[in-house]
Amino acid sequence: MYPPCISWLFPPRCVVCGESSDGGICGVGTCCASRITPVPGYSCEVCGRSVGTRGMCGACMEARPPFDRVIAAAVFAEPLSGMIHAFKYADATYYKRFLARLLYDLVRDELAQCDMITFVPLHWSRMVARGYNQAALMAQGLSRMSRIPLRYGVLRKTRATPTQVGLSRSQRKRNLSDTFQARGVAGRAVLVVDDVVTTGHTALEVSRALKKAGARRVLFASAGRIVA
Repeated sequence: MYPPCISWLFPPRCVVCGESSDGGICGVGTCCASRITPVPGYSCEVCGRSVGTRGMCGACMEARPPFDRVIAAAVFAEPLSGMIHAFKYADATYYKRFLARLLYDLVRDELAQCDMITFVPLHWSRMVARGYNQAALMAQGLSRMSRIPLRYGVLRKTRATPTQVGLSRSQRKRNLSDTFQARGVAGRAVLVVDDVVTTGHTALEVSRALKKAGARRVLFASAGRIVA
C-alpha cells in the first residue's frame, strides 16, 4: 500500500477509462466495473443460455451436451468486451487479474467439486504469434485465488483454425470439429477457463475431448458471453 502522500500526488486511475478512481478491483475502477452487465434472466443449468424459466433448456433435454455446465460472468458488451479485446489482441495483460477475479466470483460455489483447472489451448502457431494465451493467464490467477491446481498440457489443439470471429454458426462448428485432444483427466472433475463463449462450439469440442479422455465432470467457465 502506498503512503498517503504518494496517493495524494498520484491518485489511482481506472485502467479502462483513465479516470480517477477509488482503486476499484484489480485496477478497474468502480466507474467501469459497475457498468459490466450480468447475463440477464434465468440461464439453462447446463449450457448457460438465457431462458425464460429455471432448469434445463429444451435443446439440452433433447440432446445432452458433453459438458456438465457452461457458465459466464457477464454479457460480452462494453466495457467488458473492450477489456477482453485489448487483453487478447493488444498485449493488455494487466487485465488478467480483474478477469480472474470475475471468474473466481463466478465459480466460487463450484470449486469444491473441481479437481483441477485448465484452459482452452491455442495452436502452437498462434501461441508463437501472440506470445501468450489469455485463457491461461486467467486460469493462473483463478488457481492462485482458489488453490485448485492448474494443469498444463491437459488439452492440445491439434491443428490451426481460422479465428471464429465473423463465421456463421455452421462454419464455427465445422471450423472446430475434432480439433482438441485431452489427457490425464480420467476420473477427474475439470474446470476449463476461456475468455468468451459465443455459440458454445468451443465448449462442446473441448468437453467432448475431455469426456473421451475419461473426465468425470467438465465445468466450462468464461468471463464473457455473447447474448443474442
